[in-house]
Amino acid sequence: MLGDLIAALLVTGAFTGLAYALGMVSRGGALGGFVVGVVTYTCLGPRGFAVLALFVVGGSALTRLGYRSKQSRGVAQSCGGRRGARNALANCGVALLCALLAAILPSEIFAAAFVASLGAAFADTAESEVGQIARRTPRLVTNLRKVPPGTDGAVSMPGTLAGLAAAGITVLLGLALGLVGGPGAALLVTCAAFLGTVADSLLGALAPRAGNELTNVLCTLVAAGLVLAFA
Repeated sequence: MLGDLIAALLVTGAFTGLAYALGMVSRGGALGGFVVGVVTYTCLGPRGFAVLALFVVGGSALTRLGYRSKQSRGVAQSCGGRRGARNALANCGVALLCALLAAILPSEIFAAAFVASLGAAFADTAESEVGQIARRTPRLVTNLRKVPPGTDGAVSMPGTLAGLAAAGITVLLGLALGLVGGPGAALLVTCAAFLGTVADSLLGALAPRAGNELTNVLCTLVAAGLVLAFA
């Protein structure tokens, strides 16, 4: 156990330090990510950390995609695209809880829920970041009315396809690493991750004052909850 903790501290420290140096996260984001990474590595080992790293690196890359165009339209992530501590905890808090439960309880279902929650977070980021640079005008998820890019609850076909791809990539990695039980479970986890983003969009459309952090928590919570309910 001590060896796992030391490995978690070393690996996570190196990863968050590099992420900060590359401008992927703020100081607060590095600290929040360090906590998330250490707990994830300690509970699920390098397999869980690999899935977490996929979300962090992939999400950062998508945030930087077409950043100048997003910035000119006022929809870009603030602070040059660097994620803060609140963002890290909002996106990864549910995954953190699933990782802890996977370590405490003798059931593999929590590992699958962990993958689903991060898949939903990655899919939500992909839908938002790709949708904001797509040429097609997004539509509000509740009534399909055309709205400006960046509107809470807005969806687009390019963004939706990017979200499905992000969820699928996350689940495939989880399947390859043994965190997801098999093809049937992988399909369930992918669907759960995507439905998490649907819940995110619905809350954004119905309660735009809820804020990005709250919708992110709901997105990941719905994904993990669906896996736990139907696995």
